Order: sequence, then C-alpha cells, then structure tokens
Amino acid sequence: MALIFVLSSFEVDVPGLQHVPLRDKGIHFVEYAVLGWLCASASRRSWPLAPAWRTAAFAVFVSLLWGLSDEIHQALVPGRSAELNDLVADLLGSVAGAVGSHLLSNRTVS
Repeated sequence: MALIFVLSSFEVDVPGLQHVPLRDKGIHFVEYAVLGWLCASASRRSWPLAPAWRTAAFAVFVSLLWGLSDEIHQALVPGRSAELNDLVADLLGSVAGAVGSHLLSNRTVS
C-alpha cells in the first residue's frame, strides 16, 4: 500500500511503454491485482471459517477504498489528476487478484 502511495506522488513513465494504449490503466490493474491478492490471502488467514466470497469481497472493498484514497491523493499532487477510469482499473484488478488468490488457494496438491 505504501508503494502505491509513493508511486502516485509523481509521474511514472515506464521505458518502452510510451506508445502502448491504456498503459496507465494496465499499471493500475496490475498494482491492484497484487493488492487484491494480498488482501484476500490475509483475510482468508484471519477468518479461516468465513465463506470464500466474504473474504474476497472484503479484499476487494479494502482495495477499492485504497484506490479511492489514491485517486484523491493524485488530485492533490501537482501534475497528476484523478480519473474515474483509474478507479475502474483498480476495481477490476482487485477483483482479479482476490478471485485468483482464492482459486489458487483451493487447489489440492497430488
């Protein structure tokens, strides 16, 4: 979470990706997929008896709140702006991360 906060404090330009359309949305998606994964893993370990959908929903909720606070933070940083599409990318990434975490945690080793 701290890394996301720091990265949103300045313009991040990944070399070689300047001409890729929607690259910033892809970066948001990946950041929040990792956050959703970590939150889902932590919530599943904290509440092992809770239904999977509940811990996944909690992870998405926490990630989305962080995404909202990140967009508010970006609106206050000179040269940055808040965008609804970034928040959508954050939401989709956190859902993918939370669901992926639950799917892979339920795999059995044979």
